[in-house]
Amino acid sequence: MKLKTSFINRGILLNDLKRFSWIGAGYLLALLAIVPLKIFMLYSRTQDLRTNDTTAYLRIFQFDYYSPIQILVLIVVPVLTGLLLFRYLQDSRAADMAHALPVRREALYNTHVVTGIIFLFVPLILTALVSWALVSGLGIEDVKGINILTWLANCLLFNLLFFICSVAVGMVTGMTTMQGVLSYILLFLPSGLSILLLHNLNQYVYGFAYDYYLSSKIEYLSPLTRLTDISRNPFQPGEMAVYLGISILLYFVGRSLYLRRHTETAGSAITFQVLRPVFKYSVTFCFMLLLGSYFNAVQDSRAWTYFGYLIGSLLAYFLIEILLNKSLHVFQGRQFRNYGIYALAMVVLLGLLHFDWTGYEKRLPGISEIKSIYMDSSFYPLTYQPASDPAAQAVDYMYTPVKAIYTDQENIARIHALHRQIIANGPDHKKPSLSQRRNTERICLAYELAGGKRMYRQYDIYIPDYTGSLKPIYESREYKEMHNQIFRVNPAEVDFIDIIGYESDKHLRLVDPVLIAQAIEHLKTDIYADTYEEIVNINSKPPWASINLQLTNIQTRSYSQEWKKTYTNFEQWLKDTGKYEQVRLLPGTDITCAFIDRVSVRDDKDLHGPYAKARRLDLTELEERPGILKITDPEQLEWCLRQYYRNDEQAAYEIFFVRNNGDVISGFLGEAGAPAFIQEHFAG
Repeated sequence: MKLKTSFINRGILLNDLKRFSWIGAGYLLALLAIVPLKIFMLYSRTQDLRTNDTTAYLRIFQFDYYSPIQILVLIVVPVLTGLLLFRYLQDSRAADMAHALPVRREALYNTHVVTGIIFLFVPLILTALVSWALVSGLGIEDVKGINILTWLANCLLFNLLFFICSVAVGMVTGMTTMQGVLSYILLFLPSGLSILLLHNLNQYVYGFAYDYYLSSKIEYLSPLTRLTDISRNPFQPGEMAVYLGISILLYFVGRSLYLRRHTETAGSAITFQVLRPVFKYSVTFCFMLLLGSYFNAVQDSRAWTYFGYLIGSLLAYFLIEILLNKSLHVFQGRQFRNYGIYALAMVVLLGLLHFDWTGYEKRLPGISEIKSIYMDSSFYPLTYQPASDPAAQAVDYMYTPVKAIYTDQENIARIHALHRQIIANGPDHKKPSLSQRRNTERICLAYELAGGKRMYRQYDIYIPDYTGSLKPIYESREYKEMHNQIFRVNPAEVDFIDIIGYESDKHLRLVDPVLIAQAIEHLKTDIYADTYEEIVNINSKPPWASINLQLTNIQTRSYSQEWKKTYTNFEQWLKDTGKYEQVRLLPGTDITCAFIDRVSVRDDKDLHGPYAKARRLDLTELEERPGILKITDPEQLEWCLRQYYRNDEQAAYEIFFVRNNGDVISGFLGEAGAPAFIQEHFAG
């Protein structure tokens, strides 16, 4: 009994329960409306609606975009509870009255904490019991007891952490509004600060693997962002232990600060003098990074980034000074001197980042050390992990992305040489203009070295400058097998293949297993024969058709493959089977004629303005335009259909194909390789 009375005070507990019982009651009503009521609402639908989506009930017990209100309630109520129970500390008279009672401060703190836990835990437990009774009574088999228990455990843990965090923050500030704001900042700080640091490092360290570190579960560092990912990746025992340990640590930190806090600091932004410079310079540093990142993202300029650093640090520094001193009289020599010292320290730090004093940018492992290399335009396939929860798997991606990990020694040597060339060119290598940005590609590298070591790098390169290095890699069988899903398709698992003509209403479906297997085999042959230029397709040459493979194994999946105009094996197979004319646009039958005009005869306003769209549909204007070339010969139309492309960069001619239904298909042709009938017409 002595232990109980020394830990909490019964009178204070009863008073808290009486004064703030509305918190628990409101929380309970909100939870009942979010969970049990939603279950009953789903059950009340027609039988067809209930059976079509078997994961609908499970999603009620998950924290994702299907339940934003549930996430909002779980985030807001615990913090609000901490604010209300310790609000008396933010008023000096109320704090004096509370501490004048014959109750030890430690008992006061513990009692309020226990009250908050009761207000948060009891509604959650009651909601779980009501949900379990409702699920059992209605005979809903999709929801198991373990699903409800998991939901309850997650809610209890997050409620405890958010509440204790709010309480601990309330000890270092004397303002209720600041307590709420700082609570959420502290909860989000691990992820937010990490993102800011990574983004700013990416600006100064050449080759820094920003995307890899950003996607490496950085959201796990913050409970606010981790909460929204539980549906895909449930809590592991180690994570739960860490969160529980942090809650216990924050409890003791809050209690220690409560015992040392002076009541006269109520109303102060920061109640402990020693924490004021820490708070001031931390906020200044974070806001400096934030504005610097913003201007860099918007302007993509180093000068604008520095401007963001200056404005962000100045604003934050003096606004915090105004907040801490509750006065506008902070623009004094001493404050400018202190800010100057901070600014000088930041200049030195940025100067160090400009020099590769660690050798990071020039580091390149020896070929003998390399076991494999991952190379792709993103680190996402490398870091991707399928959802471990069955309900989340239903809304996951249709197929797992393939990790482009090269093990062939020739490709390893080629990628190593490409990396060496990128390092040699360095960060100051010529940057493409805005019109050339489409030819820029991101190269993400992950080396697996002997001894289990790994090295990650990321670069944005201008493709034309590295064509010689990329060409043998892209044309290798290893590259093509990894980047074309069709090589991982078992023809026996394909239900049917749909071939849908491009810019037409032609459609062919293959259901015969023999034809399906033959089609896949001919497509593989053509893909193996693809050249680098055809793979990159810089000019955006449209395909003949889109090939959609529908597969059924554990779950229905689909895969799309283009029928490129260079796929001669597949084209010949369609001709041999008599299906060629069913899927592609044919000159003379589908295309009645075409009009060709020089791009240079019109200015940019005509090319890209509203007039361009209208005139392309005006067949009369096209036919009557002086100097325009009209072709109806099937052979000439066939050449144009095979050679036209979508990208208007460096285009010499614009072409308009007229379909038999009156629709117009537009594109471009280049000067090089243009046949005689075009060159002779425009020679004058």
